[in-house]
Amino acid sequence: MNKYLRGSFQKFSFLSTCAKAAFFVGALLCGNYAKKQTCINVYNVVPKYGADTKYFDFVNPHATKGGTLKISSVGTFDGLNPFAIIGNNPAHIRLFCFARLFESSSEEIGVSYPYIAKSLEISADKKHITFHLNERACFSDGTPITAADVVWSFNFLIKINPMMLHYYRDVEKAEELDSHTVRFHSKNPKNKELVEILGQLDVFPSEFFKANMTENGGMNKPFPSSGPYKISTVDFGHLIVFERVKNWWGEKLPINVGLYNFDEIKLQFYREKNAAFQAFLAGDLNVWFESSAKQWHTAYNVPHVKDGKIIKQIIPDGTYQVTSGFVFNLRHKKFQDIRVRQAISLLFNFSSLNHSMFYNHYYRLNSYYGNAELAHKGVACGHELELLQKYKNQLPEDVFKESFKNPSYESDFIPRETLQQSIDLLKAAGWQLKDQKLTNKAGEVFEIVIPYSDVAYETIILHMQRNFENVGIKVIPRHFDASTFSEMVEQFDYDMVHININQSHSLGNEQREYFGSESAKVKGSKNLAGIENKVIDDLIEKLVDAKDYYEMVDCAHAIDRVLSWNYYMIMNWQADGLNSAYWNIFDMPKQVVDSAPKSLPFPIFTWWIKAEQPEIAKPKGLFTKIKQTIKGWFL
Repeated sequence: MNKYLRGSFQKFSFLSTCAKAAFFVGALLCGNYAKKQTCINVYNVVPKYGADTKYFDFVNPHATKGGTLKISSVGTFDGLNPFAIIGNNPAHIRLFCFARLFESSSEEIGVSYPYIAKSLEISADKKHITFHLNERACFSDGTPITAADVVWSFNFLIKINPMMLHYYRDVEKAEELDSHTVRFHSKNPKNKELVEILGQLDVFPSEFFKANMTENGGMNKPFPSSGPYKISTVDFGHLIVFERVKNWWGEKLPINVGLYNFDEIKLQFYREKNAAFQAFLAGDLNVWFESSAKQWHTAYNVPHVKDGKIIKQIIPDGTYQVTSGFVFNLRHKKFQDIRVRQAISLLFNFSSLNHSMFYNHYYRLNSYYGNAELAHKGVACGHELELLQKYKNQLPEDVFKESFKNPSYESDFIPRETLQQSIDLLKAAGWQLKDQKLTNKAGEVFEIVIPYSDVAYETIILHMQRNFENVGIKVIPRHFDASTFSEMVEQFDYDMVHININQSHSLGNEQREYFGSESAKVKGSKNLAGIENKVIDDLIEKLVDAKDYYEMVDCAHAIDRVLSWNYYMIMNWQADGLNSAYWNIFDMPKQVVDSAPKSLPFPIFTWWIKAEQPEIAKPKGLFTKIKQTIKGWFL
């Protein structure tokens, strides 16, 4: 558990009578026991910010507004609705153009503060959740945001997006009570998180979408936004320009003060990552987040970094726990035997990969929930053990032993005894190594097709190919453009594929979408492994219904343990922060550099343009480039 929460939870467990009284008053202020609440507080801790808060601690409330942020994305796009699963729709649009009913705190777990809604009420039986909208809230064209927009947004999202359907499955219906009051009816009053995730509902301009959207909910026109930015320019496949909304209604809300400081954001699309990186070095982009360890250690030995015009910096990142790795597609029969998945997992040599290709930049993940309080540790005990005991006969024996740990090898070669262990597991599952090929009784050769779009994964997959062929498994890497690859993933057209899910610090309903049986057969869902496990389904429901933070953590540990020991995924790796490079034209709050808030979705939102800026060098002419290249041949 993180330091802030550990202290607060333990302290409140043993409060004196006077302190308990203070806690009760604080809860009243937050609305836990009042009819109307001015914050959402899932775990009943005293919120950090009160009614008199003007701004949050991680921002500069006096940050200068102005300038242009220039960022990139690799791939293409053909739509503007970030929630549509048909086509390519940039996720950036959700961050820049949508406001929610309540905004989740970036520094607390389970706490949210008013945004489009100014308050809410929860009925005593927990069956009705009513939001009261801020009368000042409006879209970028000046149209008021009404309860009708909220109700339509809810129904629209669960219709077009499978994840949203799972996320909100405990909601019976949304109802407009008056122009600024909306009520949600709950099917599961025990779902403690439901209030929080309803607060996370993004609000659409319903009339505009009804008049202009495609049959599948797509959008091809800039639309009135509820958030801080609106789309001003679109060149499909190449560029989106976002313009800060002038006199935006939400600018002075405590959750927004000191954020969204750029007048303009240019999002440029590139077909290939290296082209985008070269554009950054040339000054066409002013911020770059480096995802390649090799690039981070080798590609920045350039004059503009040496002279300080480009700043290279690792920014602490506390935004998420990550589920990352290569998942087996359990929809394919060959991966349905746990012995096969375990045998293949033994053949992944992370130590060699980290040393030879990653410059020892990463550490190995041994959990589906990163490396923090939600990751299981040691032997299951207490409430976590109670949760698992019920299913003892349905679980691998290892679940009740030590925590899961991936193998680690000292050399670049898999040890002989490990190879033999892998071969024995495959043999027990009906696969035989013969003439350097792994085959079954039907004579089928064991092949694994791994599609990818990012060329950085090519060397990783080739590394896997070299190790897997030791037991006769043929790995077939297949490179596709981003659009084709995205379509293949949505259709589950792969043997193995890389997955990267950013998990929050407060798990809940979204786990149904990631690991629940219902989502396994829904095209476009996030259950890429195709997991259908009744034990995991039951544990997820217990997680959703958890009474407090401690119970949620115990459920998370149990789920993590079961997922890990079933070998659904070859776990990947993680670094200690964001590898960032940016032209030296920005200022940022010191606290964001030293220790990033837990869930700030886009840390650049706290940055601003310096009053005085060094000149950004422009790309040199073609003749000069050729001359320098030829000169370099003889150095």
